[in-house]
Amino acid sequence: MVFELADSVHKFQNAVDKIDGLEFLADLADDLIDPDEDFSYEDDPTKQVPITLYMVMTNARAVGYLISLFEQWQQNPQVKFTYGLNPLKNVFKLLRSIRRWGPHDRIRETGLLEQWRESVLVAPKQHVRVEVELWYRSTSAARLDSQQTVENIIRSSNGSIVATSEQSSIAYHGLLVDIPRSEVERVLEQGPTAIDLLTTEYVMMVSPSLPVTFPASDSVSPRHSDFDHRLPSGRPRIALLDGVPFTNHEVLAGRLIIDDPDDHESLYTTSQRFHGSAMASLIIHGDLSQPGTSARQPLYIRPILQPDEHNRLNEVVPPHELLVDLIHRAFTRIFEGDENRDPAAQSVRIVNLSIGDPARPFIRRLSPLARLLDRLASKYNVVIVVSAGNQASISPRLPANAVGSSDATKREIARWLHDTASLRRPLSPAESINCITVGASHEDRTDSDFPDNVVDVVPTGFPACFSPAGFGFRRSVKPEVLLPGGRQLFQKPDPTTEVPSELVGVNNPETPPGLHTAAPGLEGELKSTVWSFGTSNSAALATRQLNEIFDILESLDNQTDEFQFPNQLYHPVLAKALLVHAAEWYKVGGELPQLLDLTASERRRELARLLGYGTLRQERAAKARQNRALLLGAGSINDGRQHEFSYPLPRGLSGTTEWRRLTITLAWMSPINVYSQKYRVAKLQFEPPAAGIGVDRKEVPHNTVRNGTVQHEILEGNKVVAFMHNDSLSINVQCRAESGKLERAVHYGLAVSLEVGSTTSVDLHTQVRERLREEVRTRSRTRITPP
Repeated sequence: MVFELADSVHKFQNAVDKIDGLEFLADLADDLIDPDEDFSYEDDPTKQVPITLYMVMTNARAVGYLISLFEQWQQNPQVKFTYGLNPLKNVFKLLRSIRRWGPHDRIRETGLLEQWRESVLVAPKQHVRVEVELWYRSTSAARLDSQQTVENIIRSSNGSIVATSEQSSIAYHGLLVDIPRSEVERVLEQGPTAIDLLTTEYVMMVSPSLPVTFPASDSVSPRHSDFDHRLPSGRPRIALLDGVPFTNHEVLAGRLIIDDPDDHESLYTTSQRFHGSAMASLIIHGDLSQPGTSARQPLYIRPILQPDEHNRLNEVVPPHELLVDLIHRAFTRIFEGDENRDPAAQSVRIVNLSIGDPARPFIRRLSPLARLLDRLASKYNVVIVVSAGNQASISPRLPANAVGSSDATKREIARWLHDTASLRRPLSPAESINCITVGASHEDRTDSDFPDNVVDVVPTGFPACFSPAGFGFRRSVKPEVLLPGGRQLFQKPDPTTEVPSELVGVNNPETPPGLHTAAPGLEGELKSTVWSFGTSNSAALATRQLNEIFDILESLDNQTDEFQFPNQLYHPVLAKALLVHAAEWYKVGGELPQLLDLTASERRRELARLLGYGTLRQERAAKARQNRALLLGAGSINDGRQHEFSYPLPRGLSGTTEWRRLTITLAWMSPINVYSQKYRVAKLQFEPPAAGIGVDRKEVPHNTVRNGTVQHEILEGNKVVAFMHNDSLSINVQCRAESGKLERAVHYGLAVSLEVGSTTSVDLHTQVRERLREEVRTRSRTRITPP
């Protein structure tokens, strides 16, 4: 059913809260907000977007009865309802309509019509491929009946079935089908009611099946790169789901484990192995412009891309298989094994998936792939890193006279990033709540001069123009972090042009800027490299950083120390927390509000949308200094429980006006409930102990940080607070089942750091460590009982 609101969500929620039996509508409204700049029409931003609530009702009679009551009220607002139903009138006053799910709803958020108008009518293809998602029925018999009905509709129109998939754990039932061009033309001429596929009640959504494409290059630079030559050992910790890499490249040889059950390698020539080579290179060595220590473990690679049969320079997801099925098969093989085989890489704790589906920009609904990754992250206790996707079709529009002035350019770019944020949405599966979603900042490690006809208009450290902006599902922070994606250059606009013009990208893969990575040689060259930009690069660097965090966590396990560190069961959630813990808005957070003329009330919300939790500061990831003490905690928590953590306060801060910063990051993997609008089962949270140390909340608003599976809070201040020698900050981690029953305890990781200015005389790290030692010794003594 579809409920279209005529007034604010707040008023609607107040109305339904007062009526017994309508709690389900209150739950729906709780997930929405009133329209703002995130939801506006591109051609008329002042036009209000209708607010709609969607829900599945299994009782057909109840659906018909509710619609009938609404229609009666529309005809006569004074009509008398049966006893107990009259309060419904107060709800009906706030609705434009109540109706059944219809043809327009099946394509409203999929971009189907737009894609058909843009590409299908100019292409010579006689058939067009689409993905059809069916309503997931509760029994196998009902699912079979609905699938057969839809298949008959498709075949009766001279279409064909390419693939089908059922994933019960995420309530997904999908078909990949080809429909004749004539059906497309009918829809474009007459509307979505023109064909049976869009009118049948068994279909929930129909979306275009666009190739997830990674363009390669036909030009590379054969050059030697300095890198760490030590080879890895042991079992793999990272799984890369990507293209087939060039295994003999000098920076990759002896470092990869290729597991290719679908024999994608046979489809590639050596010169086509670009994307997998680049991702593997970045994960193992980092940016080859300044490579770091190579990964200590071999990299497991499961190929999920293949060369595009229509363009030899592109790599694509196999066009004859549903991506949900492919990814599910890959994870099952890694962690459980398939066809009576043992698990292929059960030691994996980090999975990198740098794929953004151009047919699925996130609007309000979680894509099937995002739901699947959420399920798998929780099931296998792994950190899944996904790229936010590249919005390459949107380029900055700048006045030519602004390009010559650095101040004017900076202001224009800031305004463009802000104004186009709602158009640059994360691409599926970037909206996943359990995954770490990575966006790109405009930076790399190259320093070179450019020709006079080329300009670098984006300030270093700003969000990249191609990187999506948030938010995610239920207004969660997405992407969580930004990492360098490579700088994008543009052709200098004609100075005589008076109106703003769209800039044209001109990066050359043979020369900087960009991230420097391994590339296949066109003639078997083993040292070829390229420079590139994209959020895939950023996700690869985030994966590398996570791997280094795991190294640190495992080294703590092996230390003989008086502190007991969380065991390896908690390393994935701790690594997730520590990665985000190193993120902050940094310098960009000070520049953007001034460039955008944001008010104090607008600043935090708007920057959260543009920056997420901020840029990852690598030097702070799982690291402490003399002026910064970092403490870790972890546990497993059940519904309704609370765990208390204490952070001992250093004596040197008592009664001073020293600037200080308290950063707290909580991360977990939540089970999901695909039948609930709330979706996230486990809601974990803490309330920062701000008063105890004289600090106030900064950066992302407090209500926004609690909407995902990472709560990251930064508090700063210099208020004078006096405390006793043995005082501590108390941080309470709370758990509440938000949608359905929490079947098992949820693992979580907690990172807390306190820091002061680098020039202060307070040796904060030593003081906190000594206080912690005292507390540990005290607790040990209290556990000893006399004989």
